[in-house]
Amino acid sequence: MTHYHTSIPLFKLVVFFLITTVVSFCQAQEVDKKYRLGGFVELDHISYFETEEDKVNARNQGIVQLEVESNFSTKYKFFGGVEIREDLSDPDRSRVFIDEAYVDIYLKSMDIRVGKQIITWGEADAINPTNNINPVDLSDLSDTDDERIGVYAVQAKYYVGDFTFHGVLIPVYDGSVLPKSNSRWFLDFPTTVALPDGQMAPAQFNLALTEEPAADTRSAQFALKAATSIGGWDMSVSYFNGYDDLPNYSQIVTPTATGVDVTVLPKIHELEVYGFDFSTSYGSYGFRGELGYFKTEDTKGEDQTIDDSFFQYVVGIDRNFSNIIGENNLFVIVQWVHQIIESGAKVPNTNLNNIFQESILARMEYQLGNFSTLTLQGTYDFKAENYYVQPEITYEISDGLNLTVLADFFGGEERTFFGNYRTNNRAQLKLKYSF
Repeated sequence: MTHYHTSIPLFKLVVFFLITTVVSFCQAQEVDKKYRLGGFVELDHISYFETEEDKVNARNQGIVQLEVESNFSTKYKFFGGVEIREDLSDPDRSRVFIDEAYVDIYLKSMDIRVGKQIITWGEADAINPTNNINPVDLSDLSDTDDERIGVYAVQAKYYVGDFTFHGVLIPVYDGSVLPKSNSRWFLDFPTTVALPDGQMAPAQFNLALTEEPAADTRSAQFALKAATSIGGWDMSVSYFNGYDDLPNYSQIVTPTATGVDVTVLPKIHELEVYGFDFSTSYGSYGFRGELGYFKTEDTKGEDQTIDDSFFQYVVGIDRNFSNIIGENNLFVIVQWVHQIIESGAKVPNTNLNNIFQESILARMEYQLGNFSTLTLQGTYDFKAENYYVQPEITYEISDGLNLTVLADFFGGEERTFFGNYRTNNRAQLKLKYSF
């Protein structure tokens, strides 16, 4: 599991110093076109409508991201980004790390990128079965936008006519970040378990450290993709060979004088993904889709501690509407997500790999004049009968300065993914300045 350095002293002082330094340096480098400096500063507050005992019930967070891009020549370019995040309410989310740092090398018919990078594949919106290279910071399961974690990799693109061939090598495995036990997004273990005779016994649960692949080249992963455009259709086929970024769980149950001790053992397993995606447009309409076959170590569906292999596909249609109530524009996208377990077994959608089993996802963006955008998005899963809705409004206060107000609402029965978090309904306020 990925770990971050935390406990940043005097955060406000550091932020002020960094911003002052960046602005001064930008002014000093203004005449030098070989360098581009930028980034953003963001203040982020969350209030939950209900409080929970022994949990973090708010977010009071500041983020500074600094980026530098340098074009050494027509053949070489460097990009680097460093992020500082301090959450005063939840120190476990605080971090200082290199977001990306890579060198681009441009050859006659090939581009090569070496270093820490975020690689995004897929044509669908939000749910991308073919996008499996980067792990994700899941410390807040409802706020994963821009939370992909860069991996150290070598990426090559080879151009032949209308085809682009992609190759990615990740020398060392790195996993996603999961919520800590004091997080609203960590589901507490039960206090009792059922014994083989059906009686309920008091239980003490212990979560062991995640068993991960070796932290060296023995855990190397790779991915391949071939992309082209034919008759207005953009499409690609892809293949990923590596590891799941999320663990599977097994248990060791030990009887005690008062009940049982249950040790939960998280373990990362190997994973292959075969993918296909497409997108096209016809007039004001856009069409897109993705298909992924996730081949796990349990190809026969016989091991209860490993996810069964499965298919997942996404198909969607979108449209732009002009001059809706005056000169305002409206964008609408609707997608269907379907997951098919190869073994035919029924799996709960509480597993992070199985959230969207028979789901409809929709998003609407309505432009309110030149400075405001109203967004409404959500999902409903017909199989698990749970849902998520997020209304959001963004206002551009001035050039580069944006205020965003949004809310998250969850619903469904217990033992469904969104139903488990129905007490996590909340409001969020973000102020972001990009420079």
